[in-house]
Amino acid sequence: MIRTLAFLSLILLVLASASGYLYLTRKIAAGERYIAEGQNLISRESPSLEAGKDELAAGKQQLSEGKKEYERAHDNPLLVFADTLFNGGKGFAEGREKIAEGEQQVARGENKVAVGEQRLDKGNAALSSGMEKLQQGKLARDVCAIGAVTFTLLAIVLGYFWRRTLAKSLRRSKAG
Repeated sequence: MIRTLAFLSLILLVLASASGYLYLTRKIAAGERYIAEGQNLISRESPSLEAGKDELAAGKQQLSEGKKEYERAHDNPLLVFADTLFNGGKGFAEGREKIAEGEQQVARGENKVAVGEQRLDKGNAALSSGMEKLQQGKLARDVCAIGAVTFTLLAIVLGYFWRRTLAKSLRRSKAG
């Protein structure tokens, strides 16, 4: 009776290990697809972020040059007098407005780049975490496979040596 229960328990362990292996194999395949999609998304978005950084740097350079030009013009008393006399001071007022608008555009660009960098960092962190979990899943799947093979071999060996005892137990259960 004890041998029969041990043998049945061993069969249950074989089934549990094989089920775990199959379940983890499906989960790992889904995880690998998900990671591949994440890597594709990151590789597509990284150039966009770099282009945004380049555009921001060009905008900052243009703003800096515009400010310098404005300061040089504003430091020239003859240009200030001519603008005031012929244009009512509108030229310098428009220059200040354009500089303020450029500073706002640069600030918005810096915010967009910062948001993009944060998203990329989060994506890389999630990808790294997912790859780590995938490795752990593969290890667990390998353990299930080894367990299934080991328990199967043990069941075969014990079944061979206990065949007479198991046969008697089965005859008794059918007769009873």
